[in-house]
Amino acid sequence: MSDAPGTGDVLGTLAERLNAARGGTGALEPIDLEVRASLLRIARDVAHATERQNAPLAAYIIGRFVQDAMRAGMSQSDAVEQAASMVRSIIGEPPA
Repeated sequence: MSDAPGTGDVLGTLAERLNAARGGTGALEPIDLEVRASLLRIARDVAHATERQNAPLAAYIIGRFVQDAMRAGMSQSDAVEQAASMVRSIIGEPPA
């Protein structure tokens, strides 16, 4: 894996390094491709429906929600879908 910006699995590497920074006790799981695509769609929809600066902050809030939901036993994909549903209820359905 290369350390050059924009190459390799940056998100996987970030999760590994953040876990290591906590002495290996972190619970960050890699984000599978389907969940990544869902999160990116949510961020895009928030950016287009509201002020663009809301997109990364919405992603952060959703990440916190997903983490708590997973601790309670929900799957990562179900938690992301629930968050996406909540976002749609706030900003409406994105244009097709």
